[in-house]
Amino acid sequence: MAKPADRSTALWVLRRLRRAGHQALFAGGCVRDMLLDRPCADYDVATDATPEQVAALFERVLLIGAQFGVAMVLRKGRSVEVATFRTDLPTSDGRRPDGVRFVSARQDALRRDFTINGMFYDPLAEKVIDYVGGREDLGRGVIRTIGPPEQRFAEDYLRMLRAVRFAVRLGFRIDPATADAIRTQAPSISAVSGERICDELTRMLSQATAGKAMRLLGDLGLAQEVLGELVADEGLWARAVARVEAVAGRQDVVLALAALLGELSGGAIRALIRRWGASNRRRDALCFLARGLDLWRTAAEMPLCGFKRLMANENFPRLIALWEVRERSATGAAALSRKARERADGIDVDAVCPPALVTGDDLRAMGMEPGPRLGQVLRALYDAQLDETISTRAEALARAGELAAACDDAPPTAETDDR
Repeated sequence: MAKPADRSTALWVLRRLRRAGHQALFAGGCVRDMLLDRPCADYDVATDATPEQVAALFERVLLIGAQFGVAMVLRKGRSVEVATFRTDLPTSDGRRPDGVRFVSARQDALRRDFTINGMFYDPLAEKVIDYVGGREDLGRGVIRTIGPPEQRFAEDYLRMLRAVRFAVRLGFRIDPATADAIRTQAPSISAVSGERICDELTRMLSQATAGKAMRLLGDLGLAQEVLGELVADEGLWARAVARVEAVAGRQDVVLALAALLGELSGGAIRALIRRWGASNRRRDALCFLARGLDLWRTAAEMPLCGFKRLMANENFPRLIALWEVRERSATGAAALSRKARERADGIDVDAVCPPALVTGDDLRAMGMEPGPRLGQVLRALYDAQLDETISTRAEALARAGELAAACDDAPPTAETDDR
């Protein structure tokens, strides 16, 4: 997969477009970040060339967004988004325009979301081209829509979440008229796909400003729409935001999500993940962390086998971080969480999840029938191995014989007659 464009790759694309007689400018976020003297992760090019003309100029071009005037130029492992100056046709669904019309650079600027994202830059003339007052708003530290906010948000309701993300990321305030429009139109965010909402939340939660983002979402009425399970209970929401604030400095999105959702039931977390279209791995991580959220009270003293099973999960370091936050909230200190961390540090990594000394094949060779009891014996044997009460195969086989005999002596399980 190609990396985002760096400045030199985008400049190469721009120069070639210019040599072919086209207008070409840097556009959007890269201009904003340059003026703020911030690192830029990606460079976009805007041009009067159509996607078909772009494709004719470069060897490797993807036209997957051509109907919206977008082409992706590939060079040396990087991709440069090249967008034709355009204006969006009316939006029927609050998510995407029904089509586009190619226009001038000025008209293109006027259809963009926020003034700070609506500027162009000519790197050859070293000139900022600002039709929307973006440079002034950068100086004022303001997030303001280009044109009437109600219209801009109706074109794409996701822009309401983007306003929050830009505000907290840049340390800006949202213009009062823009904020009022968000409060009014917040319920319409339900028209946006869960995947797009999840992407915006993930970007917010991956930053050190994650707690501020959650508070602003609540203040603007957006949290009620995208995280209603939490906001319905005022105390639950307050505790969730406090946990996010406590872990935000780690800039770990899984940890921040777990801090946010940790008090929800497993069923509620799974429903959210389905709604957001997130991965099963993300779902499993969040459910594991939610189940273990309050084990800080007992982790240092729990049976060794249970502690090792927690340690075997790749999210165990995140769990300890949550324990510390949870314990400090409850007691003002983190003594038990520190004991759990010290216990984990004292366990050899090879002893956390060692190969089993005895397998199901061994138990069947001893005469055990396949079924639930065989599984129970295997688990009991592995627990004993993790507890370090057995350490050799001979000891494990002897214990297996004892457990098998005990199973044979146990009374049969009553069967339910469903007839």
